[in-house]
Amino acid sequence: MEERVTLAGPAGPLSGVLSYPAEAEPAFAALVCSPHPHFAGDMDNNVVRAVAARLAAEAVALRFDYRGVGDSAIELPAGLSVWDYWDQVEQHKAYDDALADVACAAEFLSRSCGPLPAAAVGYSFGAITAMLHGRRRGGFACLAGISPPLKRFGFEFLAGVARPCLLLSGREDFVFCEQALARARQAAGGDLNAQMVDGDHFFRGREDDAATRVADFIRDGLFREGTD
Repeated sequence: MEERVTLAGPAGPLSGVLSYPAEAEPAFAALVCSPHPHFAGDMDNNVVRAVAARLAAEAVALRFDYRGVGDSAIELPAGLSVWDYWDQVEQHKAYDDALADVACAAEFLSRSCGPLPAAAVGYSFGAITAMLHGRRRGGFACLAGISPPLKRFGFEFLAGVARPCLLLSGREDFVFCEQALARARQAAGGDLNAQMVDGDHFFRGREDDAATRVADFIRDGLFREGTD
């Protein structure tokens, strides 16, 4: 089942989709964060949709559009386009606005799902926003990043996270970096599970494989590791 929802975002309404099992009671909740708006970064991205659909077989999954994307509102000064705004975000790695949108979505999901255990999942840029929010703000018992852009952003912030974390990368991913992954592993210790699979950054034709691996990891992390 899918339901269009509107979130009361910090810069105006944010558009989202809530997915959930048609009949069974959901076992957990999952926030699914999209890639960068400059790179097909919306909630209808192929990987985001596949992950949300797979999780919705057993969970409540919320995906959403960041401000300025799709029907999500944004307030900009005269002369600044949405494209320019997101270009500046990436150039300066100024992710506060995006993280505020994630926080809004996380709060909506929490209100919708009550005491269900929750996981934060993100693809590409969404791996940064989902895992940063989950690390800083808590409320998520499991974190997962698909195609994390390791060449552009360090994931050492996972140090001391003390909950199951997954970084899933394709072997041909152009933003994968062995050295950056090693630093993330050293920082996070045994809490980080790094997996390499066939495919590139976009997982075209392999979306189901990525989605299944994420769903299996979350289920194991929430219910077999005592984190619930």
